[in-house]
Amino acid sequence: MAVLTSMDERRRRSRNIVFGAFILLVVIWTVKLAYPKHTIISLYQSHRQPYAPIYSDLADTEEEDEPAKKESQWKSRPSSKEESQGTGLPEPAFNASVSDKAAVIVEARFRAALIPLILHYNSVLGPSWPILIYTTAESVGMFATSAALARYIKTGTIQVRLLPQSTLLQNSESVNRFMTDTWFWEDLAPIEHVLIFQSDSMLCANAARSVDDFFEYDMVGAPVSIDAGVGYKGGLSLRKRSTILRVLDDYDWEKTPKDGDKFEDQWFFNRMADIQAEEAVEGIEPKDEGAINLPTVEITRTFSVESIDYPHPLGVRRVHRWLDDQKASLEEWCPEYKLCSVDSIAEKE
Repeated sequence: MAVLTSMDERRRRSRNIVFGAFILLVVIWTVKLAYPKHTIISLYQSHRQPYAPIYSDLADTEEEDEPAKKESQWKSRPSSKEESQGTGLPEPAFNASVSDKAAVIVEARFRAALIPLILHYNSVLGPSWPILIYTTAESVGMFATSAALARYIKTGTIQVRLLPQSTLLQNSESVNRFMTDTWFWEDLAPIEHVLIFQSDSMLCANAARSVDDFFEYDMVGAPVSIDAGVGYKGGLSLRKRSTILRVLDDYDWEKTPKDGDKFEDQWFFNRMADIQAEEAVEGIEPKDEGAINLPTVEITRTFSVESIDYPHPLGVRRVHRWLDDQKASLEEWCPEYKLCSVDSIAEKE
């Protein structure tokens, strides 16, 4: 009897082993049919080590999860993230202010014509040039209505920053006060080379020179006409931020006599010229490190003009004031001038 019981037990175990093997084969076969390109081992590994997301286009990335990175993103000022919340704008993938150069436009009021203008500047300057748009809380969300612009905002190539609530840019005098206030220039830190452009200015894609070619100078813009004084026009100008702050540390717009300094651009030029004259007395040359270096009129013409006195400038401004025969030659050299807008604060001088 005991022998029979032992034999039955062995038969039962054999049946269980066979049944278990059958079930395992069914499972393997089912998995193979469901995932023909995978094995049990690869599926197990993929479960244990999920794939990290790989983005072929930064414009399609999701917002970053790290609190530290989010803290540095999309700031109207370097120290304030809260001001940017609720604007409806996507947060950028990186902070554009890590660059030592940037193009900056200050527009208190959104206009549809600004979008193609800014996109053109982005194209001509290239990806190494962030573009910063300073505007009001009422207008900031409007810039995200353009899908083309929103892509660059999300990557951080273009940033929209809030102006202080107390800032009113209604005429040239209010612009003068804003541009001679340290807030604006300190907010641009750590950028050194600042390309200021307005809606009535244009960079020409056909130009052989680039903005980077003028980095040696502390300030450069279209030359002021002889009957209007001396200096450079600021509506399309390249400035060294450190030199601007140096001037503002030594001089005050409200207190310094402004004979011939009706506008901030001429005021900055004349103050730099004053410092340069003092350096010359001390034997300091413009090419010396840390010295003020201002370009000649001949060089400024290659950078920008407000009339055709140089055939192939890098930039042009206020083309709507040009004569028809001047515009005819511009059609061949800089046809994108048509993107310029005449509705600018500068026109309210």
